[in-house]
Amino acid sequence: MATDNNYTPTEVQIWNRLTCDAIHYVGMPPTVASRALAMVHTAMYDAWTNYNDSGDEVSTTTGKRLQRPNHECTLENREKAYSHAAFTVLQALFWIDLPAEKKYLFRDFMCQLSFDADDKNLEPDNPAGLGNLCGRLILESRAGDGANQYATLEDGRYKDFTNYRPANPPVPQPLKNIDRWQPQLVGHQPQTFITAHWGLVKPFALTWAGQYRPSSPFDCNETRYKLQAEEVLVFSESLTDKQKLIAEFWAGMHEDKFEDSPKDGQLGRRATPPEQCCRQARYLSKKYGHKNSFDIKMFFALSNALLDAGIAAWDAKVHYDYVRPISAIRALYRGKTIKAWGGPSEGTKAIEGENWVPYIPTPPFAEYVSGHSTFSAAAEEVLSSFCDSSAYGETVTIAKGGSKIEPDFTPEEAVTLCWDTLKNAADEAGISRLYGGIHFKSGDIEGRELGRKVGCEVWNKVCQYFNADLG
Repeated sequence: MATDNNYTPTEVQIWNRLTCDAIHYVGMPPTVASRALAMVHTAMYDAWTNYNDSGDEVSTTTGKRLQRPNHECTLENREKAYSHAAFTVLQALFWIDLPAEKKYLFRDFMCQLSFDADDKNLEPDNPAGLGNLCGRLILESRAGDGANQYATLEDGRYKDFTNYRPANPPVPQPLKNIDRWQPQLVGHQPQTFITAHWGLVKPFALTWAGQYRPSSPFDCNETRYKLQAEEVLVFSESLTDKQKLIAEFWAGMHEDKFEDSPKDGQLGRRATPPEQCCRQARYLSKKYGHKNSFDIKMFFALSNALLDAGIAAWDAKVHYDYVRPISAIRALYRGKTIKAWGGPSEGTKAIEGENWVPYIPTPPFAEYVSGHSTFSAAAEEVLSSFCDSSAYGETVTIAKGGSKIEPDFTPEEAVTLCWDTLKNAADEAGISRLYGGIHFKSGDIEGRELGRKVGCEVWNKVCQYFNADLG
């Protein structure tokens, strides 16, 4: 990707990038990642509003009550306030889990900005204190939001407290309920449904997680149940190099191609959809030449759209507990010979149905709806609304043999992925999951629609904060 050596990212961009880096280093799942981003950027927005004398924007926690007088609303005070807010939230969310060599990730940036990271005062009459206070208010407002952040380390932070149990035993045991989720094996251990309680987390704009819950997926007794499995097999049989790389890219396997993404490939981490959506927003900030005041508002809107998208998607995933293609196809085609992708560097071949594998690994939660589709569509909705345009323009090139799943084999020639609009990118993120063999078409399409509705709801809510129109 071409870079502009003269470009200086905004401080807000850098705080966002540091948050995404921390998400990467601790291995947060997409649900928890979206909440962390929303908390950081909401705290920053709240702090900024108190030193902003040029608009009607109000804090989500204190309204106009802590607004500073005009003569204090300087650039330095604003930057100090929202940086202290970000630092306060980030330290609370990540310090315990960050690896030792990354513990000072946020402190180092505070020092770079010449701000005192050890100034913990909470007095609202100075920018550091007001920033710290805004951070604390967000932490406290989310302390009992249902995420279970403060579960003990022994139990596991963000642990499910709903006693979710899969309807099917893990593989290699056969399906008991053919249209319900079945845990796959990771090594010799069965998958655990990641954050099965997430539909109970308090949303930002939605009235409740199931506000826009889609209608039921296809029942196993319907003809369409088998037809959707056949459609996945058609993709599997005819995968092109470009489709493989699209599946890999949106699975977060190629984020190291971008200048402002972590390069720690040895961690074996893939970027989550919230991280990818944030990278898109950072690109847009550069494209449009945003100042910090624009980025404060843009990332506030985006991160809360991602939060509500994750909550809504996981509500549907747990409510329907729907089967993944790997389980459905193996059950439907057991004892039959099918033509499909045969494994890394094997191409298309005849295999037994019970041995079918998707191109990318199946995630540890139910199929319906697609989280990628929901996150991406919600992000596209708010970013297009904020920028008053869906224009995008980012590109990435994967070199010959640069595949992560089929290294030195795929692609035969370099492949460039490009997205003229945010909608192009969101739609490609959705269909990538069919290329990867881990979603059915309805999971993608209904996820896109759910994400669009969530994005609209969030945009309406943030505009109320932007315009001081809260009833």
